[in-house]
Amino acid sequence: MISELDIHNQFKESISRYKNHDPHLKRLIELPLVYHSPLLEEPAFNTPGIYLITGGRQIGKTTFLKQLILRLLSKKTAPKNILFLTGEIIDTHHILRQIIDSFYDSSSSHQYLIIDEVNYIPDWDKSVKYLADSGILEKTTVILTGSDSQIIQTAMKRFAGRRGKADKTDFIFSPLSFKEFVVLKNKEITPLCSKIIATPLTDKLPEYSQSHALFSELFYEYLLHGGYLPAINEYAQKNTLSVSTMNTYIHWIIGDILKYNKSEHYLQEILRGIETTYNTPISWNGLGKHLSIEHHQTVSDYCNILSSIHVLHIQQAIQEHKLTGAPKKNRKLYFRDPFIHHSVTRYLNPGFSIEKIKSHFRNNEFASKYVEAVTVDHCKRMAPTYYIKGSKGEVDIALVQQKTMLPVEIKWTKRIRPEDLKQIQTYKNGIILTQTPQTRTINTNIVLPLIRFLVHIDDNQVVL
Repeated sequence: MISELDIHNQFKESISRYKNHDPHLKRLIELPLVYHSPLLEEPAFNTPGIYLITGGRQIGKTTFLKQLILRLLSKKTAPKNILFLTGEIIDTHHILRQIIDSFYDSSSSHQYLIIDEVNYIPDWDKSVKYLADSGILEKTTVILTGSDSQIIQTAMKRFAGRRGKADKTDFIFSPLSFKEFVVLKNKEITPLCSKIIATPLTDKLPEYSQSHALFSELFYEYLLHGGYLPAINEYAQKNTLSVSTMNTYIHWIIGDILKYNKSEHYLQEILRGIETTYNTPISWNGLGKHLSIEHHQTVSDYCNILSSIHVLHIQQAIQEHKLTGAPKKNRKLYFRDPFIHHSVTRYLNPGFSIEKIKSHFRNNEFASKYVEAVTVDHCKRMAPTYYIKGSKGEVDIALVQQKTMLPVEIKWTKRIRPEDLKQIQTYKNGIILTQTPQTRTINTNIVLPLIRFLVHIDDNQVVL
């Protein structure tokens, strides 16, 4: 056990050894694109408390934690006051408690305890709660991470009143947004992205119009690798994504499903059903008709697990008078990231390749399902979202902020047909997102470049 722990705590010997020999940090040396999350500067971590970071597999949570340790060391935190644990090698919560007891130093003014993938440790919350109640964690920043939101957030309910004094204690580590990818790939474009964020969407922005072709090229690349850093870096090095990279992600999904005592065969069927009905409102019963699974509750259970482990977005229809979801109505299912979608497609169709996707992306109808999913994901990072099922048709996104609803329709085309806008034109504040760089109006609706919109909302705002 001790030697396994030492692998992730080599900074206790020297920072140089940590940078060059840590299994995660040493990989960064050879990567063309190294990402530094804004969470590295999160001031809340300076205050003792229990913090939770959730996020999907393979998006860089562990590497972020190692970078955070480097940041702490650069600010003169003593190595003896930092401990990194990985839940994958701790068999019981009793062992966890013993390790933390050994780390605890009453003479230290501030310690940092980081437990990665804590949900691997059975009943981990019992030991952490016991230690919190005993006062051992009173001067400790405890950072817990996990890829299963449902399990961890249920356990965290036991910590009411024990999380600390910071205003924010829960964080989501998401795949890179389109804007984050753009500035990682091309740092020279950072000032323009900042200007896009700061400029109301309806204001003319000649600098964006002049760079629209560049942004479009980067957007099509984003639709290939999404916001997953292993995929981003492999594409930067090889101009493609390997089967092994996609399979690695799928194996994580299968492993997580098996932990719930579920069937890989049923998982495969449900993923195939999701692809068959993609972007289409459907009930659990309706999805079940595409499968051999007889009971709609089984379909619902699998999809909710996939949502919990950050594979799916489940988009409900909105109840407009309440601005909440309508759980009994059909819902739309989206993969949370293009890389997830491609990995699933490869799993279901072994003959699939990224080269085939590349050749099809210039077909607007084909690309539109990926574009819609990316836009839904980016909007969900900012606020609750739903879709609208109205008397005259559907609207792709209903974005709810400050007790108001912003209808957003996606038309990934250069020519908009009036018959496709019947429902959104029943609203005075509708937004229509298109391929083109121009901003204009159709009746009371604003027509905006979709790519500019995605960059703009990266600051969790929509300023028209």
